[in-house]
Amino acid sequence: MPEGARLLAASTERSIAIVLLAVVVVGWAIYVFVNIRQAKSEVGSERELAPNRGNLPDDEQLEGRRLEKVQAFGVLMLLIMVLVLPVYWLLEGGRRSGAETAFSEAAANRGEGLAAEQACTDCHGADLGGARFAPVVLDIGNQFTDKDSFIINTTWEGPAIDDVFTRFDTDAESLDEVTEVRQILVYGRGVMPAWGLEGGGPLNDQQIDDLVAWLWRERISDEEAQERAAARKAAETAANPDHSEGEVLFDLHCARCHTPRWPGRGPAQLPNNGGTVEVLPGPSGAGRYGPPLNSVSLERLFPDIDDHITFIANGAADNVPFGEFARLGNYGMPGFKKVLTEEEIRAIAEYERSLDSQSQAAVGFDLLHDAEDGS
Repeated sequence: MPEGARLLAASTERSIAIVLLAVVVVGWAIYVFVNIRQAKSEVGSERELAPNRGNLPDDEQLEGRRLEKVQAFGVLMLLIMVLVLPVYWLLEGGRRSGAETAFSEAAANRGEGLAAEQACTDCHGADLGGARFAPVVLDIGNQFTDKDSFIINTTWEGPAIDDVFTRFDTDAESLDEVTEVRQILVYGRGVMPAWGLEGGGPLNDQQIDDLVAWLWRERISDEEAQERAAARKAAETAANPDHSEGEVLFDLHCARCHTPRWPGRGPAQLPNNGGTVEVLPGPSGAGRYGPPLNSVSLERLFPDIDDHITFIANGAADNVPFGEFARLGNYGMPGFKKVLTEEEIRAIAEYERSLDSQSQAAVGFDLLHDAEDGS
């Protein structure tokens, strides 16, 4: 049910409950008032007022209209209770759902404020669709040159997070079922710092839950994620017509974790002398946050390519072995079945299995400008 419909239903149920409660209270008030008005006023001593000493109505009077009025009133109150309790029970689910929605919306609003305070959008984009903004300091001296140290300031490409639930917690249908995204926020991932207290960050459990609620509210649909992935694939294919489908898809969805320096590729500054360098990504699949992927490692890990395809589609599960390895955390390899087709996932697997482990030992680096020699 849409959020607006749930809120409207909850408001309607609350109004009905208030009206029914008012009817019951007014009914009892009228009953008490009538009985007080019909009671005798004090006229003397207890001897004169004692019921067993007074003149009581006869049977014809007691069993006439007076009795019928009392019985009718009792039946009316019974009908009210019979109707109110089942209706309240039937509407309880919607009322509870409305309360949960309102609670989640309040948490999401707090999470949005936290995200602004912690500058989450600097790395992940104002629209949460990813951005190249976050400054990252890298020490790459021993990888490219004989110099003892080569420190650079580069801009890191942060991933989109409005589609994070198409990769992690893909089976979650409510906030209570989200575990992987919460773990990522608490302990960090790659260059993303830990935000939770348990991971050494500044935010408590309630604040982490608020961020999760915000991400859940801002998530795009699977269809929107698929459309965006298709558009990116078309643009990348047009820009690299010599690349195979598997290589294009690998660069878009896998290189961030499995290719060295991929998120930091591009121009970078040398803080020591003001020079500019071009950071080139390492060999495709040579490994970074994720392990190296090549014909040797993958044929050992997944002798059957169909198991490899299933792993890419579903992602890793807690302590479930794939080949010789078991994933020990619950926020490692994501799954891509919600965004990519089976044919596209197969193309990625075939490309990864074609990579040469020997060529992955190469590196790349270009010096564009060095302030020391003016070249």
